Amino acid sequence: MLGNIKQQLNERGVTLVELMVVISIASIVLLAVASISIYIYGDTLRGSIRARLGGESQNILRSVTEELRQSSAIRTTNANPDSHAPSGGWNTSNANLILIISTPALDTNNNFIMNTQSGFPYQNEIVYFVSGGTLYKRYIANQSAAGNRTKTTCPAASANASCPQDIEMSKYFKDMNFVFYDQNNDVTTNIPNARSILLNIDLERKVYGQPVTFENAIRITIRNNAS
Repeated sequence: MLGNIKQQLNERGVTLVELMVVISIASIVLLAVASISIYIYGDTLRGSIRARLGGESQNILRSVTEELRQSSAIRTTNANPDSHAPSGGWNTSNANLILIISTPALDTNNNFIMNTQSGFPYQNEIVYFVSGGTLYKRYIANQSAAGNRTKTTCPAASANASCPQDIEMSKYFKDMNFVFYDQNNDVTTNIPNARSILLNIDLERKVYGQPVTFENAIRITIRNNAS
């Protein structure tokens, strides 16, 4: 069709009406091609972003899982002092608190640092929390544990050599929730009685104004003997 139009134009010139028709047809074709290209690109980009979110969520769950398996307890509040904690400390009433994990303090040779008075290892704490839509991990070292290889971490604005920056886990955090189960495999809200936990995490990122989400979950058995 376009070939016939071009031949006619070469033979007898171009009228304004014919020129407008050609421009209109060309515009429609170009618009259709552009729309298809943008859709394909957007769909490919969304798939790529979703795969990245899947990788991030898997890394977060792996981190939490490994720490829970080595933990002494899941806490409802922090026992070690943290000068950068919210007012009143880290506790379950903090809207941005995700999880507090208590874990034995180790020296540089991976030996437990024992509290001779209690007969048990000193405990460090790991806090998962959200700030500005970003999920962070903070270490709170037990200052009474001589030779503790763990250092307390701080917000970026306060970080220095003695207090490294909090670990950024994901900039696209949406939600994380937990379901605790007791030894009878019944759901429980009594954390000290929990023997397994179902972790659910949701990440979300917008692409061309549309949300791309990824949900992931894992269930693990934990050693939990303190609140």
